Amino acid sequence: MSILNESEILELTIERMIFHVVDPESDNPVFLAEVSPPKCAEFFIERIKETLRGAQYLFLPGAGVPSLLRRALPGSSNVDEFVKVSHELSERFKEKVKQDKRLASGVLMFFLVKTTNNERLVAIVKYEHQQVVSYSYALDKKGDVVLDDEGNPVPDLETLIETFTQDRKAMQKSAVVRFSNINDVNQEVERDRVVVVDHSSRKYRDATQHFSNFLDIRRLLEPKELTKRLEEATVKTIKAHIDEVPAEVAKAPKRFVRETFSRLDGFDFEKPEEFIGSIIHGVSSGSPILKTFEKNTKKHGISTEAFEFSGAVPPPAEYRRIVTNEGVSILFSSSHEADGKVKKHPEENGGFTITVKSTGLYRDDELEKMPRIPD
Repeated sequence: MSILNESEILELTIERMIFHVVDPESDNPVFLAEVSPPKCAEFFIERIKETLRGAQYLFLPGAGVPSLLRRALPGSSNVDEFVKVSHELSERFKEKVKQDKRLASGVLMFFLVKTTNNERLVAIVKYEHQQVVSYSYALDKKGDVVLDDEGNPVPDLETLIETFTQDRKAMQKSAVVRFSNINDVNQEVERDRVVVVDHSSRKYRDATQHFSNFLDIRRLLEPKELTKRLEEATVKTIKAHIDEVPAEVAKAPKRFVRETFSRLDGFDFEKPEEFIGSIIHGVSSGSPILKTFEKNTKKHGISTEAFEFSGAVPPPAEYRRIVTNEGVSILFSSSHEADGKVKKHPEENGGFTITVKSTGLYRDDELEKMPRIPD
């Protein structure tokens, strides 16, 4: 479930933006001037919206990052600390990920984002691209680099946008933070919400350890809880479309869901048809079953989650069935075989001798059709 509702997402605006170069070849970030007023806002708003479809996280108890980020918000103090906070974030990023050999040259961007009700959120985006280290600075009429009042170079944002647009994979890591109470810098952080997208991580987009350390965060829901919620959402979906799924799935939805868990590695919310299709033997995009499934995952708070399965074990089979080549059917409980009341003896010619031991016959009837064991 997103940390913002659909109307809030549609009306997001960028209030302030700044970014700094973080290059593994340099010991310190290269600080740049604030982009004021914000430029190319529509492009970056779309990137922030993409992040809002990421996995949910919480700040760790005692984390220092929430109070740092709150200092960037208007009204949190009498001093404008937006730029200072961006510097401290870039320094922290360099410190926390300096041992990660996967760190590529790029920029760390910091945004102050506003909703229609004037609530402020912050967004952090790490772009990785060698070209961004050698981009053009804004030049004056004499051809000299334009500097702000603090002596920081003013970047040529249009050149950066062109680079990012040409390489969509350049946005590697991003996070959006929604605070539970923006007016209280000492507020406990348990109710603050963070969403993260980290394309440099594993298949299911967990934040890498270095990025988690940088933000002081942990996953809101563990894989076992996510798997449990997915099972509940899927079983409800199958029961809502009981006449549209294969008969065997309709009879034992939980069993088929858990068997799918054992066959697949995990779940990706962007590919629900792959998961549902593996249970009911295929599903078309736009199917009513898919729509119901997406509603149920939203109700269970996992509509933007991707994760590996954990903890779900298929329940043991309660009944067994033997059908011979001659058309003889034997239906019995699994416990009957365990107790030795039903035995199969393989023969050298490939056949079987089936032995049923009983203290007596409860019924010995003539029937028009074979009875069924109740579900």
